[in-house]
Amino acid sequence: MLYKYSIKYIAILIATVLLLFLQACSDDENPAGPGTETGSSGITMALKTTGGDETEYIVTKDNIMEGEISAEGTGIEVTGWRFFYKVNSTLFASGYSDDNQCAAYVSNESGEIVSKGGFIFENALEMFGHSDDGSTLLAMEIPRAGFSERKLHFVDVESAQVTKITGTTIFESRVDSLVAWPTALQVRGNKLFIPFHKFDALGYFTTPAADNAYIAVYPYPDVTATPEKIITDSRTSNIGVNGSTTGLIETDSGDLYSFSCGAEMAGFSPASTKPSGILRIKSGSTEFDADYFFNVEEATNGGKLFWFDYAGGNKAIARILTDDNGGAWAAYGRDVFNQKLVIIDLVNQTVTDVPDVPLHAKRYSSPVFVENGYAYVSIETATEAYVYKVDIENATAEKGAKIAGKTVKGFYRL
Repeated sequence: MLYKYSIKYIAILIATVLLLFLQACSDDENPAGPGTETGSSGITMALKTTGGDETEYIVTKDNIMEGEISAEGTGIEVTGWRFFYKVNSTLFASGYSDDNQCAAYVSNESGEIVSKGGFIFENALEMFGHSDDGSTLLAMEIPRAGFSERKLHFVDVESAQVTKITGTTIFESRVDSLVAWPTALQVRGNKLFIPFHKFDALGYFTTPAADNAYIAVYPYPDVTATPEKIITDSRTSNIGVNGSTTGLIETDSGDLYSFSCGAEMAGFSPASTKPSGILRIKSGSTEFDADYFFNVEEATNGGKLFWFDYAGGNKAIARILTDDNGGAWAAYGRDVFNQKLVIIDLVNQTVTDVPDVPLHAKRYSSPVFVENGYAYVSIETATEAYVYKVDIENATAEKGAKIAGKTVKGFYRL
């Protein structure tokens, strides 16, 4: 597969070298300017401001439980809307619509957040994952229409350079005009699991086959052009939601858990008729566990999972849409505030509300930051935004610093 991309790949490498050279010159001229955030070794955040441009910044603050989080006079300004994904102690910020660059950021010996390089890609990378040992970032290009391959980029975390690009179809049906939209890149041992939606191939983002869960299983690291197999389950809907990288998560025991939403508000058109729920793939297995299905919709009196991520101890932190009454894609906007924060016990199949967190809206979030049993999340209501520190074991939360902006897209310890 590499041969057919070799010319484009060489062009990308040349452009990346030029980018790194120019960036190095810029940093030498102004060490505290673009590409560097002077500060400390506190918690780093991806902050989106308010206003017409909603500029995004990488900022660091020692104590995010007090005061205000702002980019004024500090931070690294990044171009346009970006995806943020951390692997080990490296934060990758990947462009979406305004540019085709992915930059890597680390904390230096002085506690300053600095750019250590990056790479250029052809089309937007919209799904991310990583190897078990944290040495490789996985990033997938997802065409919006047609039957083009989904290009999986292998990126060396240390050098922040692309080492390989593999094309795969995941799934396509030209008869039904359907293609795959991946919702996670989950490596476990020598397998890569890619859950996906079945989208129309015309680019209208409709989901005419939403009433089943699908996961493509590949060998890893030698990912092939087609999956070894696709596993399905009819108890719930397509796995994950658009814009989230955690449709499938791994627990400490090696079990994999997926979440399905199926709500019109979450981008399903038409909405699924199946209940929102959680499936399991046991450690060592590549099949759905026939003895496990957590009907979250039933457990929450009609609620639907919009996001979850692993928080340790066989528990997940999650957002539940209390109703699916906002219309198409409404969960991604700022008109409906009906998401509640919960803690899910994946083994015992319980959902516990976090009562200290108000109903809110949330579009995009990096994989959750959990430290010493606490998760840190950005909560946005109609009038304000705050950091909340969530006690996973007790399902309680403490309100922290005010966010002087629209949202914090992710929290990171670099």
